[in-house]
Amino acid sequence: MGSIKFYFILSLILSMSFVKGFDGIPKESTYCATWASSQYLTENNNLPPVPLSNNSIRQIVHVTISSPTIRLKFSNRVGDSNLELKAVTLANSVSQGSGEIDPLTLTHLKFSGKDCVVIPPYTEVYSDPFYYPLKVQSEVAISIYFGEVPQKLTSHAGSRTFSFFEQGNKVDEVKFSHENKVAHWYVITAIEVSHSFPRKTVVCFGDSITDGRGTTDDKQNRWSDVLSKKLYLNDGTINVGVVNEGIGATFVRGEAQERFDRDVLSVKGATYIIVLYGVNDILFTGSTSEQIIEAYKKIIRKAHRNNRFIYGATILPFGKNDNWSEEKEKVRGEVNNWIRTAREDKGGFDFYFDFDEVIKDPNDEKIMYYLYDCGDGLHPSPEGYARMVDAIDNLKLFTLIPNFDEQKYLGELEVVNKVGVKYSLGFDINKDEEVYIRVKGKCEGSFGFRIVINNVEGKRTSDYYYTGKLDNGDFEYSLFLKAEETSNYITIRRPISTINIDKITLTLIEVKTESGTKFLDPEEGVILE
Repeated sequence: MGSIKFYFILSLILSMSFVKGFDGIPKESTYCATWASSQYLTENNNLPPVPLSNNSIRQIVHVTISSPTIRLKFSNRVGDSNLELKAVTLANSVSQGSGEIDPLTLTHLKFSGKDCVVIPPYTEVYSDPFYYPLKVQSEVAISIYFGEVPQKLTSHAGSRTFSFFEQGNKVDEVKFSHENKVAHWYVITAIEVSHSFPRKTVVCFGDSITDGRGTTDDKQNRWSDVLSKKLYLNDGTINVGVVNEGIGATFVRGEAQERFDRDVLSVKGATYIIVLYGVNDILFTGSTSEQIIEAYKKIIRKAHRNNRFIYGATILPFGKNDNWSEEKEKVRGEVNNWIRTAREDKGGFDFYFDFDEVIKDPNDEKIMYYLYDCGDGLHPSPEGYARMVDAIDNLKLFTLIPNFDEQKYLGELEVVNKVGVKYSLGFDINKDEEVYIRVKGKCEGSFGFRIVINNVEGKRTSDYYYTGKLDNGDFEYSLFLKAEETSNYITIRRPISTINIDKITLTLIEVKTESGTKFLDPEEGVILE
């Protein structure tokens, strides 16, 4: 018995060592999200029932894959002042909706070796990686004791899972009171696992139907939850995680474009993306099918450029919703027809799942079957969400290895007599981090340009790189820049203050950080006049 225990411990040590660098810290490339949630500004009606400052909150989340080493991510993305976490613990949840933990699993998180951390405005932080016997398809409790809290609070209102509050520092308590509880998450954004062999994650991207409106609080029965269990029970996909990046009341032509980089491409291990988006555009903005399809094409191109598979899902019937009309039904039909028929080489999705087909009423395709309707004619019931996942029947799609030619999906941008172009990264470059940047393009007699890393206020926060006068024809420059402050975009600017960029066509922009490589689409730059 002693030898068995010895070999178990030895194998555990070896499995952890494979993912660590020489300093004992797991490499960025080995991390993969087991749970994640999109963050946004807390509206007044979704504020905590008690002030967070100097009080504690316990939040419950559902994890989908395990690992011997994990870390947590916390967000102050919309905060305009510091967010202070005085103490944070992680433990197994005893039962759904109880707020009670298993004390034998209680673990205190560290931040650069300390118990507390201050998160500056508009930034996010990771805990130090730590060993934790995370159980697959289980719930864990994240307990936080807050210090200073900004007035603008970062959260995810549609948690569908209750959070519990206590006065003072109670992160070690086994039970939390139910006196003040709400179905919202605050400042928690991801749990990531690191392992000796690669893990992959599916990102479910959409609006309130993906976010889970119509599901049962504390029961984890969103369609993404049902999918995660289905993948876990299949031998070939047992190590594929699923995260939900849905936000209610959002639009594929609006917020989806802005947050795709941040909430999808920046998810660790994200390899497969399922897009269920567009119904709000049809119902509430009067968007045409052409406009919605063009929005799809933009995010498909981004996914391929960054070497991800992207699968579409047909828009569900909404014939019993108060906002239905014949014209809107026509748009839904046109969009769904494009999702079903457009090939990848024509700008379409790599594959599609026909949610519409499995959830519609067999006697009236404009409405959901009554058992699948939560009651508003728009959002499914728990039975409806489970039925949607029946359409995801080809699980081999989640074993494929992406190998897209990123240059095939790059556009180009001509800059003539302009101050410069700004590119949002969708993620943070940390202070003192060294960044590799590569720019390719064509030139017709320009005086060159500067490449600058900028922070959120728009001030220069790096030593800039100046190309000098460019020769006519194709050019390619690569360089390393060091960020002097936490930054989230780069600019390609005029060479000197009195001379604008003149006649440059940008064709490729590559940014490589500690977190990985990202290809920016030249066409998506914001022109600076």
